Amino acid sequence: MERLRHVDTTDLNLMSEEMDMHCTTRTRRGSLGSRLGWALGLMAVIGLGACDFDATDPTSITEGDLGTDASMTAMMVGAVYNYDFSYNRQIMFTGLIADELVASGSWDPWHQADKNGVLDQLASESDHINIPWRMWRDLQRARGAALETLSQMEDVVADFSSDDRVAMMQLYAGMAYADFGEIYCEAAYEAGPAVPRSESFNLAEGYLSQARQTAQAAGVDSIAQMANLIQARIELDRGDMDAALAAAQLVPEGMVWEANFRDSAGERAYFWSNNHDRGESSVHPDFRGSDDPRTPAQDQGRVGPDTETQVWAQMKYPTYNSNMIVGSWREARLIEAEVHLSRGQVEAAMNLVNQVRADWDLEPLPTDLSEAAAMETFQEEKRASTWFEARRMIDMRRWGLFPDGWGATCVPISREEHLSNPNLPNF
Repeated sequence: MERLRHVDTTDLNLMSEEMDMHCTTRTRRGSLGSRLGWALGLMAVIGLGACDFDATDPTSITEGDLGTDASMTAMMVGAVYNYDFSYNRQIMFTGLIADELVASGSWDPWHQADKNGVLDQLASESDHINIPWRMWRDLQRARGAALETLSQMEDVVADFSSDDRVAMMQLYAGMAYADFGEIYCEAAYEAGPAVPRSESFNLAEGYLSQARQTAQAAGVDSIAQMANLIQARIELDRGDMDAALAAAQLVPEGMVWEANFRDSAGERAYFWSNNHDRGESSVHPDFRGSDDPRTPAQDQGRVGPDTETQVWAQMKYPTYNSNMIVGSWREARLIEAEVHLSRGQVEAAMNLVNQVRADWDLEPLPTDLSEAAAMETFQEEKRASTWFEARRMIDMRRWGLFPDGWGATCVPISREEHLSNPNLPNF
């Protein structure tokens, strides 16, 4: 399972080959193969008239098929696939709301989100125009897939408390709930009432704790390390600096967790297509022409569909099947640095910043800055180091960097959920 880079992968070798997260094998009911096999079988029966025999479609997936150990691996891969595709849209949408992207297309709701922070819940739900709707649907699908897979595993997996696949699903359930807490103003689950962000964090914390325990029993350190990074994010958002520091310090140097995509129709990163191909979004002017290796961008020499905005393509993920960073040790060190800055410990904070810069072969920054200068420098370093990792909107809200009158520092529950959930006020 290729979820770590620059780390001793001995623990990963314990996992079966089927768990390679670069694969996107998925179990689907009613697949084309199933439908085609059923149709051909029916045609054969009709053609043979009164012949008395049983026809079986060998390609169909039945409830019995889903009750096998092998199917648990397939379901796990499918759940991870759902999260990865939700995540690539998080990068795109939060980048637009914050200051990583600008709208360059023909969709007015995107221009409103980019320029005024207005997220129109009543916008058209075609394509990706309605940001709350698209984000909500994809993240709920990812959360539901992780929870359903865990439920199936409880009935099938022999060693549930020490199976690496169970740990993986507990991690992804925790990640999905953490995303709801960080990105949404409030959330609703299983057609229930709206809950505050704190409740999403509490739910995330429960699954992350389970993931660490199961991963330890399974001997897969990487899952526990990613769970610790997500926990550090949660504690930072809660304002518990001691807990944030403790969790971040458990993430070792070299840990990089990625979303994976494949060069196949329907399995490519939509963000890449939106920026590179369609030109509906363009890299923010702050990053155009920069020689910073953390924020590579390329002038496409054209304007977008709005006929006026120059399209610059991000090159951090240079192809439509490039893996995307979900979290890394670099972010963990920067969380530690932020905690030190909150305590006025400038030298300790800047040493951590320089540790991250060294990984990019960048010269160290001074460590004797004033607290105000250090914080300003740190914020720019965090912006560059986690560029297009879906962190900027969350950081800007925590630091109070959105301009006065800005509409959205978090995403509202979608209109779709309001219309279908009896516990939410109707539109």
